[in-house]
Amino acid sequence: MGKSKSKTKAAKVNKSRGMGIKWRMLALILPVVIIALVVVTVVSASLSKTAIIDESDMFMQSELKANVNDIDGKLETIRTTAENLSIFVGETYTGMNMSGYQRIFSAAVKSNDLILGCGIWFEPQVYKGDARYVNQDYVGPYWYRDGEEIVEDWEYSNADYDYFSQEYYTNAKAMTSLEAVITDPYYDPSSDSVMASCSAPIFGSDGSYIGCITVDMSLDTITELVSSIKVGESGYAIMLSSDGTYIYTKDEAKVQSGANISQDTSGIGAIASIVTSSDKGETEFKDSGEVYDVFYDAIPEVSWKLLLVMPQSEIYAPVTHMTTVSAVICVIAILLCIAIIFLMASSIAKAIMGVNLFAKELAAGNFTTDKLDSRRTDEIGEMSHALDEMYQSNSGIISNISSEANNVNDASSTLSAMSEELSAEFAKIKENMDSVNDAMMSTGAATQEVSASVQEVNDSVQGLAQETAETEKQVKEIKERALEIMRKNQAAHDSAIEITNQRRIELTNANEKAKVVSEISTLADAIASIASQIDLLSLNASIEAARAGEAGRGFAVVASEINNLATDTNEAVDEIKKTIESVQEAFSDLSAGSNKLLDFVTDTVTPDYENFVTVGKQYGDDAELFGHLATRIQDMTENIKNSMQEVNEAVSNIAESTQETSSHSADVTSSVDSVAEAVDSVAELATDQQHTASNLTEIVSHFKLS
Repeated sequence: MGKSKSKTKAAKVNKSRGMGIKWRMLALILPVVIIALVVVTVVSASLSKTAIIDESDMFMQSELKANVNDIDGKLETIRTTAENLSIFVGETYTGMNMSGYQRIFSAAVKSNDLILGCGIWFEPQVYKGDARYVNQDYVGPYWYRDGEEIVEDWEYSNADYDYFSQEYYTNAKAMTSLEAVITDPYYDPSSDSVMASCSAPIFGSDGSYIGCITVDMSLDTITELVSSIKVGESGYAIMLSSDGTYIYTKDEAKVQSGANISQDTSGIGAIASIVTSSDKGETEFKDSGEVYDVFYDAIPEVSWKLLLVMPQSEIYAPVTHMTTVSAVICVIAILLCIAIIFLMASSIAKAIMGVNLFAKELAAGNFTTDKLDSRRTDEIGEMSHALDEMYQSNSGIISNISSEANNVNDASSTLSAMSEELSAEFAKIKENMDSVNDAMMSTGAATQEVSASVQEVNDSVQGLAQETAETEKQVKEIKERALEIMRKNQAAHDSAIEITNQRRIELTNANEKAKVVSEISTLADAIASIASQIDLLSLNASIEAARAGEAGRGFAVVASEINNLATDTNEAVDEIKKTIESVQEAFSDLSAGSNKLLDFVTDTVTPDYENFVTVGKQYGDDAELFGHLATRIQDMTENIKNSMQEVNEAVSNIAESTQETSSHSADVTSSVDSVAEAVDSVAELATDQQHTASNLTEIVSHFKLS
């Protein structure tokens, strides 16, 4: 019956209270766990994305630069060939016949697979090396590759073609110095390949313009190089001319039709203005729902653009995969947290509910309910055991209180009557003893005040003596530290002077050794002079080789190489001179800075060390003076201490005599007071016990006991 009522009450409590503990734990802990996991996932994805983007950018830039340099190297070979041929023709056009030029230019075509053909285009009536062409207006031989053979062609050396009006000729004629220029590429249907022309002006010995050299080249090797560029799984490369015309793209039809990137209807056309207006950079475009990153750079001298195109989905694929895996792990972790928190919260809530119902029964005074007997070993189990012990202990106590309450009530009535009679008698004795005790207490109080004052003075003197002894000890330590500081500063002073002198000697020696740089400059001038002579000799050798015809062909190649070597030597000597000037300037700055540092040590640091030594000695003298004063104070304190000791002993004797007399009187008075108070307390206690016994009887009647 009792348990049924308890269950009914528990049901009412559950309905009346709010959210349970397990739902509260889920509501409080789960959002924190979810937020933490989501933050970790988002931060990890963000950091990974940033790292992958940086790494991808570095890789793409490196790949782009390497291919740009490779292409530029191939084009530089063509420009160098055109410039060398121009120099050679400018030095030999008055003495070399056309057969000699045929051998030289044929060799140039054969030497490089990029070269399709090359030609000489003379000004009217300037060529004097071959009698067949003297005083002719159009002298423009062209040599081109036809399989394994080199063919000489004069088809363009006439008034119908009029090479004087062609762009390559007018551009070369407008130049004031030797410089090879490569035109924008174009698609040649006859050869089914992309071509470009390189032209260089020819200047005579007097600096006058006498014609130009053209070197036509096939870009098949370069386009094959571009087509072989593969970045990742689906990245690819594109090459554009300076105005945006396709040189290479995967769609060959665009190359053959001369299409421009700005006309491209696919997504890449959107970045045409960006790519053509700047030499290098990074941009992106969208095509068929996919976003592509584009890295581009210009080929030096020609301003062609090499583009590397990479889909962002491939770049971000590792981040996407990692984010997906992290999200799955996050969901699994959240589900596990929900299950674990729910199980733990249910277990805790069940245990707390049992304890709560048991406590409510005890609070209602029902000691007939069953014990909890919890098997848990945690804090809830300890609380359950404690409630069981309280239940057993309080049940026995309340039973005893109930049985003894009536006996206490009867004894209290009798004791109260006796206490009233004793209280009246002790009141009379107390009045008489109070008068005696007041007189003795006045005398004892005065004596105690004198004794306390003497003791305070004695304590103060003792404290002063201790402080003086401690001061003397600290003064000795200060003196020792001052001497140590003085010794260390003196050593530092001597070391600074020694190091300064040593560094000044080393700096002087270094200045002497630096003079060898001037000697290197002299040697560089000598090398430059020799290189100039070699250059002159190579030019003469080229002329003589040209005059020798077929027999001088090999010697002409050697002379050309010697000329290149002399040019490189002059450039190296110029670099050496610039380096020597930089070294001399840097050494001069270093020497000046070192001298300032040494002057600072001599003029500032060394006097500071001397001041430190003087201050350390002064601290030692002051410490010794403080020591003498502390000793005198200690002696005076000892005399005061002895005098106050004698006074204290005399006052103590008086205080003991007065205290003894007062003590006897106070004891009697105290005894009387104690007995009187005890009697009063007994009377009050008897009265209180009567009320308490009545209250206990009423209280115990509310408890249900077995």
